[in-house]
This record gives sequence, structure tokens and C-alpha cells, in this order.
Amino acid sequence: MVDDEAPASPEETLRLIERQHAATLRLLIPNPLLVYLPWGVAWLAGFGVLFLGAGVSGKGGPLPITWQTGLAVLWGTQLIALVLMTMAIFRSGSMVRGSSGHRGAMYGITWMLAMVAVGVLGTRFVLQLPPEEAGPYYTGSYMLAVGIMYAAGGAVFGEWALFVLGAWVLAVDVVGVSLGGGLIYLLMAVLGGGGVIVTGLLLWWRRRR
Repeated sequence: MVDDEAPASPEETLRLIERQHAATLRLLIPNPLLVYLPWGVAWLAGFGVLFLGAGVSGKGGPLPITWQTGLAVLWGTQLIALVLMTMAIFRSGSMVRGSSGHRGAMYGITWMLAMVAVGVLGTRFVLQLPPEEAGPYYTGSYMLAVGIMYAAGGAVFGEWALFVLGAWVLAVDVVGVSLGGGLIYLLMAVLGGGGVIVTGLLLWWRRRR
């Protein structure tokens, strides 16, 4: 007589634990593709349009696109990315309680405060600068805050990929501002947006494993 309820072997038990652990992580951790890829695409599109309007010199590019139009494209695509990211985080965050949930909430609020502060301060000084300098200044200060927040998030949550992404964004920002003109838009589109996309794909691949 075969005992259908015989205890599982240690190997089978280990595989069962691993499957349950992976399923739990998928529920608690937002899908990296929804968190990072939309932002990478938004930066590619938004900063790409800004570069096409500003050119290398920052005074005029191959297309008759004003800085205001390029900024509208950037903020519009980022708004879409924000909605997708918020949906992914809310779905996973609603299942998280305790100190992890509190850290996540405080981190999200800090993001919002940082972006509002950059917007208010940027508007105050941008109005006193010529268009070819206003755009790089606004972009440089905005990406400075973004890089710091990414790096801080990596430190808070113990995620090296996020920390490296923050350091990468800061490095690209410093190089772009130092070069001057519209090159900061090109670097942020290709290296900044590309870095975010690569990070999302890396985290997604690691999560699938």
C-alpha cells in the first residue's frame, strides 16, 4: 500500500520554500518594468525633444522646438510614468506593513517634497536667465535631486542597483552641466534614460531568477 501522505523529501521541501518565497516577493516588490522603464522612456523622449530644439550650443537645434514645448513633453511623459509607477507601488505597498511600509511611505513623500522644492526654486531663478541657460540650470538642479533620491533610496532599502543608478545620474548630470549648452539634454536622454532602462531590466531579470 502506497502512503500518499508520506512526508516530502528535504529537496522537495526546499523547492517548495523557494517557490513560496519567489511568489511572496512578486507580491511585495513592485514590477521593475513598470517602475523603471516608463521613466527611462520618458527621459529619452523628453530630453531628446529638448536637445532637438536646443542643439549642441543650446541656442537652436535642427527642429523649431521651444524650450517650453520640450519641457511640456518631458513633464507629460513623466506624468504617465508616475501613474504607472504609482499603480505598481500601490499594489505591492498595500500588502506591506510595519517599518518597511513606513520607510516606503516616507521615501515617497520625500520624493514629492524634493520635486516641489526644485520646481519652486527653479522657477524663481529661471525667470532671470536667458533661455539657453535657463534650460540647463533647471535640468541640472532637477537631475541633482533625482540622483540624490535614487542613491538615498538604495541606501535605505539596501538595493545596490538603485544606489548605483543614483550615482550614475549624478555623474551624468555633472558632466552635462560642465559641458554646457544643450549637451546636457543629449546626455540625460541617452545615458540617463538608458541607465534607468538598464536598471529596470537588470532588476526584472534578477527577480525572474
